[in-house]
Amino acid sequence: MNTLGHHYWKQIKVLTWAKMKSRYRKTMAGFLWVVMSPILLFVTQAFVFKKILKLEIPNYYLFLLGGLLPWIFITTTMDMCAPALYSSRDLLKAFKIPPFILVCSQILDNFINFLFAFFLVLIPFVVITGTEIGGLLFIPLALFNILLGTTGLVWLLAAMQVFLKDVQFIIPFVTGVLYFITPIFYPIEYVPQQFLWIVKINPFYGIIQPFRLCIYNFSLETFLPALGLGFCFSMCFVILSLIFWRVKRDDFYHYL
Repeated sequence: MNTLGHHYWKQIKVLTWAKMKSRYRKTMAGFLWVVMSPILLFVTQAFVFKKILKLEIPNYYLFLLGGLLPWIFITTTMDMCAPALYSSRDLLKAFKIPPFILVCSQILDNFINFLFAFFLVLIPFVVITGTEIGGLLFIPLALFNILLGTTGLVWLLAAMQVFLKDVQFIIPFVTGVLYFITPIFYPIEYVPQQFLWIVKINPFYGIIQPFRLCIYNFSLETFLPALGLGFCFSMCFVILSLIFWRVKRDDFYHYL
């Protein structure tokens, strides 16, 4: 089992590296284009919400950073991975590559870009402002939770796309709506009491919030329950994806 796992991990790394090289080949700025996209979006939204709409939230830039960049990673990965299996059907049929390897390589590619973008913003901000990041040591736990939840979700979507071709068109609509009803650019305290239940059952908020708490108003009393809830949401996605794959895998290559 360990040998098989090592073999799969090696394949994932090779495919990830191949994707990264093909994406940046023949571009002048290469890797910077992908990393700068979420950074520019962050800077734009920070300016609009803080300077124009004048949201009165202390350390708003850290608050937005902790919510927006994970959101971009998750939704971008959903968009890119949902059609990954169906669009690679010839490759899967010809070489019988385990389907999850293709999905995992794309997730890893996006995750690396997310990490670079996050630290490229966080480190200069901390150095310039002198802001202390209380939950720095807990960031790996929050990152693992985000990676786990994203992997479970996009594997489910990619597998569903093989059987239901509308999935890739539904995703942008759903994420567009969810962006405004998920406390990404505003705090949960802004949500009226009668609508709080929507936030509490929102898996995206549950998965992202532990990461935000690591860099914004960190305390163990709030972080640990949030991490536990986020992990539950992540495991729900993983379990659902495994159940769907187990039920549908015999028909998988027939529908490709």
